[in-house]
Amino acid sequence: MSQWVGIESEADGGQVARRAPQVAAAGRPAPRLRRAERLILGSIDGAAHVLQRRARDVLVGSAVFMVPMVGVGVLLAVLAFDRFDTFDSVLGDRGYIGAESGFAFLAIALQSFTAHLIGAYTAVYLVRYQMGGSPGIGECVRPVMRRLPLLAVTWVITHWWALLFGLWLVNANDATLVALVWILPPTAATLSTCVLLVTPVMMGEGLGVAAIARSWRLARMRFGAAFGFVVACSVLAVLLFSFIAFLPQLAEATGLVTFGSYMWLVQGVTTQLALLVVIPFTAIATSQLYLQIRVHAEGLDLVVAADRAFGRRP
Repeated sequence: MSQWVGIESEADGGQVARRAPQVAAAGRPAPRLRRAERLILGSIDGAAHVLQRRARDVLVGSAVFMVPMVGVGVLLAVLAFDRFDTFDSVLGDRGYIGAESGFAFLAIALQSFTAHLIGAYTAVYLVRYQMGGSPGIGECVRPVMRRLPLLAVTWVITHWWALLFGLWLVNANDATLVALVWILPPTAATLSTCVLLVTPVMMGEGLGVAAIARSWRLARMRFGAAFGFVVACSVLAVLLFSFIAFLPQLAEATGLVTFGSYMWLVQGVTTQLALLVVIPFTAIATSQLYLQIRVHAEGLDLVVAADRAFGRRP
């Protein structure tokens, strides 16, 4: 009997010992990070899932950065066209930074920088959400604001080629546009793949300019998937943007609604709404891809599970 009692006591002790990590881990939030079988579709589907469940936090937080940038663009456009002759003759007849081409170039640059900031915000939000938290807008905006100068530096380093393409685009004639149609998409997709994960790495791992090299190392581990993700996200973003932005024309085509002289205003509003949906969606998908590459290449899900069960290493 005593032997059976000893066995039972060992069994009870083993159960208590096995329950101890579970009790210790019960106070920590359960991570939502899951391994996706397909990197590209899994990342896009994960972004849609987060946007569906947390749309208010994602869109309002993104608007915190987008609305001021739109205001800056409008203000500079008013100033430029108010002094049209002065700006348009800065470089003579070529007009590289004339009022019209300068405004188009400025719009491209501002949208690119805005997407960079929104990418940083969604990276902070998604990492905290996937680790089991319930982040608020303010706690995700503040880290981005603190790192704003560094984000500006990394944007210039990683997007200089986009600025050159933008300058080429706004000054292109018909023959040049034909060449751009063939050159720009594959070149932009390749260069975007190389720096795709910079903002998620910066905000997720706390790195500075070194995030550029770290982003390249991660993308190189799954370069085919990263390149395919850029292409798939670009196509999806164009389709989604076109559908939202051209809703006023579709509404007028039915004959049930007419906007008359206010069509330009309605078109401008729907265009900004389309950007407010498309940019955060692609940013979340990019952050999802960052996490999934780390899961597949570095076993991040196993590290998170081990930290939850046994505690973080000192």
